[in-house]
Amino acid sequence: MSEPTPDPDMVLCIPGPWTDSTELIGRLAKDSDGYLFAGRILMCMATRFSCELVFEGADERMPRAFEVSGPHWRDTPEMAAIAAHRSVVYLVGSGGSRENAEALMRAGAALLRASGLGVKVESTGLSYKPSDWFDHCENLHLFFAHRALVVYLTGEDVCSCGMHNLGLKDAVTHGAGDPPETIELLRVFTRYLFTESPTVRAGQTFSVAQDAPAYRIEEESAQTYEEDSLFHNPYGIWRLVPLVPPVPLER
Repeated sequence: MSEPTPDPDMVLCIPGPWTDSTELIGRLAKDSDGYLFAGRILMCMATRFSCELVFEGADERMPRAFEVSGPHWRDTPEMAAIAAHRSVVYLVGSGGSRENAEALMRAGAALLRASGLGVKVESTGLSYKPSDWFDHCENLHLFFAHRALVVYLTGEDVCSCGMHNLGLKDAVTHGAGDPPETIELLRVFTRYLFTESPTVRAGQTFSVAQDAPAYRIEEESAQTYEEDSLFHNPYGIWRLVPLVPPVPLER
């Protein structure tokens, strides 16, 4: 009998204006809506959820890290504020399920209410300004955790990254053709895995619509990231293979 897959770490990075951990403790007690920090543990008093909180000083690499991971808000006042951060908080908890991921997302929102400047999902590589993160957390009932925690990378193959935060396999397909269309294929497929919890087996087929191209689902043997990477997916990867190869364009 195979051993169960251990839950992978999910990590959120939150720069802030706090000069020391004592100031952070005070801000959380005042503004976080029920979260307490003591002894490297952040706890929600209402739900008893807890995760590790690592408090560090300012990091000169932080502005660049947020610019690279959040190009959609690069030229905003919120991004400019990252440069003035005085400290950085890392929230470390278990991914591996919708419940775990959403609880850690809410904890991240608590840090933002306590004056945090933004959130970078270290286990995906995306960052968000506070208003966007609050919007994701307010719509978790609409499966916005998938939107917040999963990214799509283009190249010879197009692949998703971040589904391990939700306890699910990532997906990959050949990158030939129209990249936006290929990204949309993987977005619809991975969201289907998250919202419907289907039983998926190798050999089944998938399409985004009844009249859309069909793909055969196969197990991908190669991993995109090494085991020591926060991007590594221990649950594996699905590969979507076109059932009918595209017809070459005539020249």
